[in-house]
Amino acid sequence: MHLSVVLPCRDQEGHIEAALEQYFPPLSSLGKPFELVVVPNACTDATPQIVRNVAARHPEVRVVDNPRGGWGLSVLVGLRAARGDVLCYANSARTDPAVIPPLLELYAANAPCLAKVRRENRGAPLRQVGSLLYNLEGRLLFGVRARDINGTPKMFPRALFEVVPLGEEGDLLDLELMARVSRMECPVVELPVAGFPRHGGKSTTTIASAWRMYAGALSLRRRMMQRDRTGLEIVA
Repeated sequence: MHLSVVLPCRDQEGHIEAALEQYFPPLSSLGKPFELVVVPNACTDATPQIVRNVAARHPEVRVVDNPRGGWGLSVLVGLRAARGDVLCYANSARTDPAVIPPLLELYAANAPCLAKVRRENRGAPLRQVGSLLYNLEGRLLFGVRARDINGTPKMFPRALFEVVPLGEEGDLLDLELMARVSRMECPVVELPVAGFPRHGGKSTTTIASAWRMYAGALSLRRRMMQRDRTGLEIVA
């Protein structure tokens, strides 16, 4: 298996089938074996059954449930189940599948590396400012120089995933990954994209959730520093 694309999804019954179908033309154009690892994330609607129906039609689709919930845990569950030599994960609600082939090309030209998209337009001034502040916090606290920490898809070799100790089960997983990769001095390359509207549904990002991420970054830094001193992972 060459490429595994992990797609967490939560309560997306209105658009998840159409969103998944959009992945097959660009991924098939690669001419290499691929799989979609779809992770229903503590869903309360018909999303899990819909993705299983898609999997029944497409052998490239595998479904791995995460009943506990959490963005980070869903990504980790999918990555651990993935079979590809190259691993990728994306936000199933607001990713344009057409970016994966050029991202894979960028990855191959710079491998081993972490390749990711950089959204140039977040679609709303408040979200744009919030993203800038979060990226600045990531640079000050962790030395992350990427301009869009949470931008997905993210793509990297299986060997990198196997040596990077990831443990964040919520929204801080992207920051943890970028921070640990930066400490390893692993190259990070970014593919600029204009941005992509949601396939459907509403964003769950609010001022309160954004504030939790800003505060959570400080807590993550303390945990990582404690681990560096003791060699033990400290759970908050």
